[in-house]
Amino acid sequence: MIRLGKIAFANCDFPYYALERGKVKAHGIEIREAHPVELARLLFEGMLDISPISSIMYAKRDDLLILPGLSITSNDFTKSVLICSNGKLDFPELEGKTLCIPETTASSAALIKIILWRNGVNVKIKQCHGTDIDRMLENGDAALLIGDSAIHAIGKYSIIADLGNEWKKLTGKKMVYALWVVREDFARRHPDKVRYVLDALIQSKDYAYKNVSEIANFIGTQKKIDCSFMREYLHTLNYDFDDESVESLKLYFEYASECGIVDDVKLRFFDGA
Repeated sequence: MIRLGKIAFANCDFPYYALERGKVKAHGIEIREAHPVELARLLFEGMLDISPISSIMYAKRDDLLILPGLSITSNDFTKSVLICSNGKLDFPELEGKTLCIPETTASSAALIKIILWRNGVNVKIKQCHGTDIDRMLENGDAALLIGDSAIHAIGKYSIIADLGNEWKKLTGKKMVYALWVVREDFARRHPDKVRYVLDALIQSKDYAYKNVSEIANFIGTQKKIDCSFMREYLHTLNYDFDDESVESLKLYFEYASECGIVDDVKLRFFDGA
């Protein structure tokens, strides 16, 4: 049995849809769903073999290999990585304010620190348990929301910034939020199994691209999100990992290193050997 992680957000339901609904034939794969930080912990502790994780978590290890052709990336607005508040604040008005960040995110937490640093905005960061925005806003002036929590906050709270858009304005590049990785020891012992899972994921991703409306209606109904919004949302994200995305990821890691979040990072890919 191959233990495969899955991020517990709508944006990961999309590439997994065909795999989980039997549209792609794959046997011997056990899927475990959790938020990104928890998936990284399970992977690091040897409880998962392959998983998507926050891209910044890859940078903190030297025993992982990146699966080619897969990522969760935006080329501008994400609609699901947002800074929200009860009032109307512009991004520069966060100066001196308290920003609550949930424990479930790593890449976005690093991203906001980079963006604030590059823009010269000084903010008090407060780590919070859970993703209850009302509770976070009781403890701070603004809150970072990711995934489904961010989607549900649209129209209910004031959106100060979409971090995908802020990164685009800062760099002109894509933002790579998550990578699919495999533990190197597992890949060395079972390269055939890794190829098998990678092929199934690529097939599932390709099916998703060809059937966006079908999947948007399914996810929207399951998660009580407007289906037309879900179709629009899925078109804002990209699940490939092309050369441009690789260069964008390198810049993200470079800035993260300059901020003292990670050391220098080398990208190491699973090559199928």
